Amino acid sequence: MKLAPKGAPKEALDAIAGLPADLRAFLEQHDGGRGKVGSRPLILWNAEQIARESQSQEVSLATPGLLLFGTDGGAEAYGHLARLRERRYGRIPLIAAGAHEFEALSDSLEGLLQALVEGR
Repeated sequence: MKLAPKGAPKEALDAIAGLPADLRAFLEQHDGGRGKVGSRPLILWNAEQIARESQSQEVSLATPGLLLFGTDGGAEAYGHLARLRERRYGRIPLIAAGAHEFEALSDSLEGLLQALVEGR
């Protein structure tokens, strides 16, 4: 996976409502990335795109508390659903009808990446 060589500006990070600490820490070091994790394609958006997509994607608007931060390059998005008690990181179809379609995979960004490596 190729990561952005620079981190996101503080102002861009501060503009994202509900940004979890571990995702913020990642974006401070690498403002996005793209490639494969295991056999799955993964595009991690930069901070500006996260802010923009969280206000424009229908699935974000239909699922309160969902913060999307990337895609598989197709019809699936990766996100953080803050209202869950555990496994807040997961994936959801971009044409999803709501939170019931969120596939919770992990408690952390690192755990989500590990789940993708394992083919989950």
